[in-house]
Amino acid sequence: MESVIVIGAGGHARSVISVLLVGSQWSVAGLIDKDSTERGQKVLGFELLGGMECLEDLRRSGLTRAAIAIGDNGTRGRLANEIESLGFELVNVIHPAAHIMAAASIGNGAFIHANSVIGPGCRIGHTLILQPMCTIGHESVIGNSVQFCPGVHVGGKAHIGDHCFFGPGAVIYPGVSIGHDVSVGANSVIHRDLPNRVVVTGNPARLARRESFSKNGA
Repeated sequence: MESVIVIGAGGHARSVISVLLVGSQWSVAGLIDKDSTERGQKVLGFELLGGMECLEDLRRSGLTRAAIAIGDNGTRGRLANEIESLGFELVNVIHPAAHIMAAASIGNGAFIHANSVIGPGCRIGHTLILQPMCTIGHESVIGNSVQFCPGVHVGGKAHIGDHCFFGPGAVIYPGVSIGHDVSVGANSVIHRDLPNRVVVTGNPARLARRESFSKNGA
């Protein structure tokens, strides 16, 4: 087993650590949190090593792999770039009960929980969060730092832009294109294309509001 540093010590870190513990590839060396004020506190028994300023010393000590455990889409993407620029490799944390089908590609820093399926020929960007019981249909294209809450289903050949957030139980029809920075409410059904920076809810989904800034998942 190879050691990995978990970046983030909030709620999502508990999910990431739990999946790391189920697998046999990685061991947890400890956690880093950018808002750390209490070095030495523990999350699921693993020590908080400090803030981002500790990363350089950890890399020099031989720890070169990191797992992103940040829920907010924008923050996750920014930190991923920062961590890679420091010379760390971002690992993909994939539950053994997840299924990645033939010819699918996944960017760095992904988190894929139990009983989720990525279909054949899909292209997935960096720092994906795919919670339990999600499906992404064949040949779909997913941007960077996208988050799917539990039970989201994406039809085949869908296109989803960067920094989108999908609430629990959302459904995206096959072939639909969704812009970047889009938030979709729980149990919403998307049956037609959506532009950038909108919030939609309902079945069928309707515009709730437009955003002038990047809307990120929590």
